[in-house]
Amino acid sequence: MAKENVFESSRATIPDTPSPEYFSVFTKGQKHWIVALIAFTAWFSTVSSFVYYPAIVTLAADLKTTVERINLTVTSYLIVSGIIPSITGTFADVYGRRPLCIVSLAVYLTSNIGLAFQNSFPALFLLRMLQSAGISGTFAIAYGVVADIANPSERGSFVGFLSFGTNTAPSLGPLIGGLLTDRLGWRAIFWFLAIASGVCLAATIFALPESGRNVVGNGSIQALGVYRLPFPRMFPGIGRCQKSSKNRQGVPNPLICIYRLLRRDTAIIVTCIGVLYMINSCLQASLSTLFVENYHFTGSQAGLIYLPSGIGCAITAIFTGRLLDRDYRLTARSHGLVVDRVRGDDLLLFPIELARLRSFFYAFGTAMVAIVGYGWLVQVKFHPALPLVLQFIIGSTIQCCFTTLNTLLVDLNPQSPSTAQASCNLVRCVLAAASLAVLQTIIDNIGPGWCFTILTGLCTMCLPPLIILRCRGWGWRRQRDLEKLRRPASENINGTTGPQATLTRRQSLTRSMEGSQRNR
Repeated sequence: MAKENVFESSRATIPDTPSPEYFSVFTKGQKHWIVALIAFTAWFSTVSSFVYYPAIVTLAADLKTTVERINLTVTSYLIVSGIIPSITGTFADVYGRRPLCIVSLAVYLTSNIGLAFQNSFPALFLLRMLQSAGISGTFAIAYGVVADIANPSERGSFVGFLSFGTNTAPSLGPLIGGLLTDRLGWRAIFWFLAIASGVCLAATIFALPESGRNVVGNGSIQALGVYRLPFPRMFPGIGRCQKSSKNRQGVPNPLICIYRLLRRDTAIIVTCIGVLYMINSCLQASLSTLFVENYHFTGSQAGLIYLPSGIGCAITAIFTGRLLDRDYRLTARSHGLVVDRVRGDDLLLFPIELARLRSFFYAFGTAMVAIVGYGWLVQVKFHPALPLVLQFIIGSTIQCCFTTLNTLLVDLNPQSPSTAQASCNLVRCVLAAASLAVLQTIIDNIGPGWCFTILTGLCTMCLPPLIILRCRGWGWRRQRDLEKLRRPASENINGTTGPQATLTRRQSLTRSMEGSQRNR
């Protein structure tokens, strides 16, 4: 508390200029509140898919259509959720996070009310697409918020906190959907989502400050208009500077998310996340079917079998965040670097790939072994207790991989974290949709044992690129930045840099590269 008082008094002495000496002026408590609220917002983007699955058969009967046609609403939801974040993420990086969150939640709330009242398949199909268009972009925005307020040395913990919110949805969604459908009917699912998102929308309007660095800098620039909170005193210490921010002008280009995939490091991470998400989606989608067919579980029991994986995800999300922060400190110490917790470290002068992937391969290897074991145990109809224990291990280790890779993706794209996550979202949705389309056919023909063995084999093909990234990624980034600095200022897209600052940065990068070569 004493530190916060000193912080506030020092900020009060410079009310007319931004404060570059702090990476973020938000206090620890304010950061936790912001990430908790944005994680709640992003939770809807995931839970909206999984809460819907238990109602598919009931919806088909009530709307007098087939299950196959209802499944088209699942496919359309995934297609839209792969496209829309490319637009939302790019706009959020340029024009701020708060307005996009409010608009997204408002569209999502409206679509849920419409879904609760509709009585025909065409209405269901169109409103599910609108539902996806409204909420799917919040996942990318959430990672942008974390990049805005958390410096690299503490970013792992906040990404873990965010993952805790978003990755409990695959386990809680089917359970909530099954209970609501059995007790109150399928319309209760959409009323639940409408009420919950309405509460979230109110909290966002009144208590989510703008964090976009293009709008408020490190939080010291006063937010105006739609960016301004109705009651700014709820967040003392922010927005003390009266100077207007320097927004990038022009219309955001959604195709930038495709351009991000042309970078070697980003492409490797996005591909690995996509493949891991694909195999995790196949595990979740086949879980209830396999246990109902092989172990004759009832509908309510089939909903409960998602809990071990969800509990593993929830526990590991927080643990992995702290592990990433620890690995960051250990890497800095081994390279003779001092961690700057106030201003944040310049990651071009820091081997962030080594830090983030320091403990990654242990979790990755454990997950692959557990997935193969799970597939064969289910195929031979071994006692269900052991496959469920393996589900807990799989959920824990895959969550560790997701948190690690998502944190590294944000680290490598500090100027456009939401756009980078939109690129990742596009790839993972395409891979998941393609794999789910053929999953049941593969299981029916070769069984779950060989199915998950083949998927694990595809996943292990990510290992060589990740090892190369860990060893050479730092050099790629420094070389890329040197090439950018050598270009005329007019050719640099991301703002302008003064001649002296450019020269200083070029000299620092050159010395850093020469030093690392000598160490080798």
